[in-house]
Amino acid sequence: MSLKYALIMAGGKGERLWPLSTPERPKQLIPLIDGRTLLDMAVERVEGVAEPVILTNERIANLIGENLRKIVEPVARNTAPALIYATALLQSERGKPVLVAALPSDHHIHPTEVFRDTLERAFNLANEYESIITFGIKPTHPHTGYGYIERGDMLEDGVWKVRKFHEKPDYETAKAYLSSGNYYWNSGMFVWRSDVLLEEARRLAPDIYDLLWEGGRLVPPERFFGNVRAVSIDYAIMEKSDRVIVVEAPFRWTDVGSYSSLYNLLPKDEHGNAHRDAPPLTVDSKGNLVISGGKRVVLVGVEGLAVIVEGDIVLVVPLDKDQKVREAARRFSQGT
Repeated sequence: MSLKYALIMAGGKGERLWPLSTPERPKQLIPLIDGRTLLDMAVERVEGVAEPVILTNERIANLIGENLRKIVEPVARNTAPALIYATALLQSERGKPVLVAALPSDHHIHPTEVFRDTLERAFNLANEYESIITFGIKPTHPHTGYGYIERGDMLEDGVWKVRKFHEKPDYETAKAYLSSGNYYWNSGMFVWRSDVLLEEARRLAPDIYDLLWEGGRLVPPERFFGNVRAVSIDYAIMEKSDRVIVVEAPFRWTDVGSYSSLYNLLPKDEHGNAHRDAPPLTVDSKGNLVISGGKRVVLVGVEGLAVIVEGDIVLVVPLDKDQKVREAARRFSQGT
């Protein structure tokens, strides 16, 4: 049995990719790129480095392959309770500390071998420095949709202490981050030794930590998740801890959380029109994304649009306004 685990988080709703992604069939389980799901690609990425364990919820657990181990949250409580409980469970099973990577399932990373080498290095760093490791993505433009990591003192080549985590900035602040050279996009990927994370949880989020145990034994998940508060791992631990190290990621990374990010990953014609299914018929149109759902889509004189057909729903949105899709999804579900 492995002493290295990859907790692959597959519990989100993926509202920014609505109507393709729904609570019943979120984006991780949809064949979005090369006919493969993001979850399949996430599992493949850790092969040979860590044992994959899927962290998910009851709503979609039965849609995930039976050959994969799953830890199922009976109640959604965001990432901190889920990751802390899963880490405690894995350590309890082995009776000693284990190494754990927490990896979102909705990322596209290439090349795979470079990622595996970086993950192996992160496991070694987590053990050597007894710290939490995160992967920082070198920013290429002033993105306002990501959180940022400010690096501090260098520890070794490509490795720094984290000075501070920063919330999603406005455009001018993002430009300043980019020009300084000391900031990374927050990838949301972390690596830790189980005893280190649990010690930080005991110190920084004692209300969560104390709910884990009764009589020195881990409580059942129904009891823990039924009583714990909902909070992200960033708010509960990372932003408060002085034991976080950032490794500059040498791989290409995309958070597949929007139609603009999906556009960048799909094949395009000579006019920059991207598609997943049948190619659209285009006249004087460029820079569009079309997912036709088996329908024939015709574009005339348009630029920079996403046209998404899913069942009886058609979504049309400018790619530079795709952050508004989440609001549309919520209003649609409410019937407003």
